[in-house]
Amino acid sequence: MNPIFAALVAVVLAVVPVESARADPPPVGIAEVELGSAGVDLGPVEVPRGVVVARAVEPVGATFEQLLVGMQGAQVSFEPDAEQFENAWRIVDIVRQRQMPARAAVIALATATQESSLRNLTVAVDHDSLGLFQQRPSEGWGPPERLIDPGFATNAFLDALERAAPDYGSIPLWQAAQATQRSAFPTAYARWHEQSARLVLRMLAGE
Repeated sequence: MNPIFAALVAVVLAVVPVESARADPPPVGIAEVELGSAGVDLGPVEVPRGVVVARAVEPVGATFEQLLVGMQGAQVSFEPDAEQFENAWRIVDIVRQRQMPARAAVIALATATQESSLRNLTVAVDHDSLGLFQQRPSEGWGPPERLIDPGFATNAFLDALERAAPDYGSIPLWQAAQATQRSAFPTAYARWHEQSARLVLRMLAGE
């Protein structure tokens, strides 16, 4: 090869960037979940269109079996729509931000599912109950305009949970929920235990 031509080729190769290989983007619409330490395959969960979540992995020290401790009674479940999924994600994310145990997220999800079907109630029901947890301004939960803010409502619930049921990690879920809600149907929260545990393990981001 002509020495001058070879030198020109070397210069061109030095200044022209070579495009790096890029992996194909992950498919949209599926949140992955790792196997629990006990080897329980929880499988993928469908994420409603329009809802964006981080990749979910199992939180440290919270296997599926551990989150089901104390489960009582027949269990029921449903497929959350986009609104319900978004509200569930907000609840779980606030628990994560507060660095509370995954058990707290399970209790909060089960409570909100029973109280509002994971919908933010902006019009009062059952007297003056509002928001995800049917919290009542007349009982000191906060002003109406704050209770329809999912973030405020969730933090209010978690504050009450820590005060009213400091042993929530070791008592049946419905007892912890009832300690905060004082419902006329205390055991109704128990039916959502398994579904809530599954949602938490799919949503709660690991560090």
